[in-house]
Amino acid sequence: MKKGCWIHPSGAIPVIAVLLLFTSNAAIGGGIINKQNLSSDYMRTLNRNAATDYADIATYNPAGIVKMEEGFYAKLDVKYYEKDYINSVPGYGTLENDEPSLVPALYSVYRKKRWGGFFAFNVPAGGGGLTFPDGNARTVALATGVADAFNDTMAAFGVPSIYFYDQIDAGRLEVKESSVLGYTLGVSYAISDAWSVAVGTRFSSGTREFDGVASISATHALRVGGEQLNSPQTLSVHLEEESSGWAGILGVNFAANEKLNIALTFVSNTQMDYEMDVKQDTTLPDGSSLAEAIGFPDGSKQRIDIPGLLAFGLSYHFTPELKVDTNVTYYLEKDAEIDTFDNEGNSWDLGVSAEYRFNPAWMASLGYLHTKTELADDQQILEPEEPKLDSDSYAGGFVWSANKDLDVTLGIVLSTYDPITDSAGIEYDKWVTSVSAGVQYRFF
Repeated sequence: MKKGCWIHPSGAIPVIAVLLLFTSNAAIGGGIINKQNLSSDYMRTLNRNAATDYADIATYNPAGIVKMEEGFYAKLDVKYYEKDYINSVPGYGTLENDEPSLVPALYSVYRKKRWGGFFAFNVPAGGGGLTFPDGNARTVALATGVADAFNDTMAAFGVPSIYFYDQIDAGRLEVKESSVLGYTLGVSYAISDAWSVAVGTRFSSGTREFDGVASISATHALRVGGEQLNSPQTLSVHLEEESSGWAGILGVNFAANEKLNIALTFVSNTQMDYEMDVKQDTTLPDGSSLAEAIGFPDGSKQRIDIPGLLAFGLSYHFTPELKVDTNVTYYLEKDAEIDTFDNEGNSWDLGVSAEYRFNPAWMASLGYLHTKTELADDQQILEPEEPKLDSDSYAGGFVWSANKDLDVTLGIVLSTYDPITDSAGIEYDKWVTSVSAGVQYRFF
């Protein structure tokens, strides 16, 4: 047990009503909700918006598919994330996530003459799980808010403060799942040798599942007739919610010449209306439900859209062997509805990468990406499991082309984040190291 010396500024249950929302995965590129780390080729370059080579451009530059060689391609990627997410809460020390994530992706592309078709399966938001074995800022806030509510009631009946709940155990927090599975389908068409366009749609299916436990107790027992009125309380809740939605995709690719390629891709906002399913709840001493007390009764709804985005890329071959890409991705968060936060957006990414082909079999790449997340410091407490922080990411990797049909990709990324401290004195920080591998095969 640790003494509850940290108190959220509000000090009451209604203030933590917005806290039982959950997220996961590592944001390497992306905004408050969106994730851009969707393929192994992205993980070796961090810049794919103007690419015209591998099948993952079904997501990053679908209009560029008609620049690939004719044939049917299938690509499978697996990405592994070692995540150290940190909540440093005054009075409780450093509370950290210790669970990695493994996230797959699948791409297929067919190109014939002026036409191209594409399909993609990936995780455009969330992905994986998180575990804080000693709790985190959310469980501290949950327990503190309940303790404050009980203490306010006792104070109203004239109970001396010596009998108040003053011991807070942050317990444990587990995000069992926070994933949005995206299924993208579309076509591309070459208007001319220089210009091509793409149109598509993405269906997204989201599941968010949270399991948390914390406890409160009083140093001095208050007994009346042999019954302890301020008995220890264990607070546990297991929540799950699901939603789905559609987005439209438009893309334009301009191949100015053999050296220069420019692309722009737009993905519209995806409306996601989640409905709460309370799997496990705690009955409080007054007979009320913990889930209801914190504002999430069974069947309640909240909207957490996947914001639309604009992805611009420029690719230039300085020599036949050396190609440099630069990307800007802008996330349209102000046009989305995200009940989790207030006054968010718009976030953006800016990056550059270089690829060098040594010979037909081997290519190496290096990449850099800066991510600016537009969210006020005091908003972090609303989703403390995965703080939304500005970051700098550094990538490297290789592509081995075993023959004209088979390509194997390896990518490594190190992401560093700018820690912040909110007005309650909680510091949020994280480190992410990731590796990825992909295999692409052209069947014909």
